[in-house]
Amino acid sequence: MATAPLHDGIAIQRTFDAARINAVCNHPEVLPTLGLGAGPLDVTESIAEKRNIFLIGEHGGAMFHWSAPGVYDAHDFFLPEGRGKWAMVASRAMLDAIFDLYGARMVWAMTPVENRACRFFNRLLGFKSEGISFARLLPGEDPIEVETFVLERASCR
Repeated sequence: MATAPLHDGIAIQRTFDAARINAVCNHPEVLPTLGLGAGPLDVTESIAEKRNIFLIGEHGGAMFHWSAPGVYDAHDFFLPEGRGKWAMVASRAMLDAIFDLYGARMVWAMTPVENRACRFFNRLLGFKSEGISFARLLPGEDPIEVETFVLERASCR
């Protein structure tokens, strides 16, 4: 497993442990922030796809779902105790890892419009808005209003 360089003492590493990711994502204070319905969420199939990159640290992490060569759809998940400064430092470490260790050229994300904190967080990380639209975040779910964000390697330094 590749480990990202330490950022302010925060270690992030790639994981293939679906149970560890599921435990964080299905936490009662995390699942509602993901905009994915009632749950429970199970990442077993996604984590088995080796092109997808799951990075995790002490209080949460992110899934980078392969979209195309060098392009990943990002989904982050943080326990309450990891929100704020820890999440910011960890997210920067994960973005450095996805670009430097895994060869991403671009990372994009669809964030539910109702999740204002996450939309603000995306901007603090350097993501640029591509606008608001309606999208299904999971097959079979009703479309919801989302804001799409994009970060390219040249713009995150």
